Amino acid sequence: MRTRIIVSAIIENDKGEILIGKKYPNKGVYLDAWHIPGGGIEEGERIEEGLKREIKEETNLEIADIRPIHFSDDITTRIQDGKTEKIQMIFLEFKCKAKTENLSPSDDLETLKWVPKAEIKNYNLTPPGEKLFKFLGMR
Repeated sequence: MRTRIIVSAIIENDKGEILIGKKYPNKGVYLDAWHIPGGGIEEGERIEEGLKREIKEETNLEIADIRPIHFSDDITTRIQDGKTEKIQMIFLEFKCKAKTENLSPSDDLETLKWVPKAEIKNYNLTPPGEKLFKFLGMR
């Protein structure tokens, strides 16, 4: 079983909305679910550097006021090219502010959208997203 360390963030804009994204069908580990932006840490990369890089890659945003808020893990199965792989995913989750406004989804994201906090309960989230928003009292 492979282990991946994932950094992700609840990013807020000036209106207090939260940024969520959805990958294209058949991309990623959690299919047909909304998630907060983030991704895997590269070997030798510092956690905050990895978070900033992943947010920039996925959203084209720069972030500031980064604070750790939660951690969790999940074991999931990924099927790719007909092969099945079990993956242990360790999630390091942060809260931050969008420093820029030039939002642009990466190639593997179908869409990104700003959502009012009160509406996050209306979205089908990834299992780690569910845990995070329950922890924060938003589910």
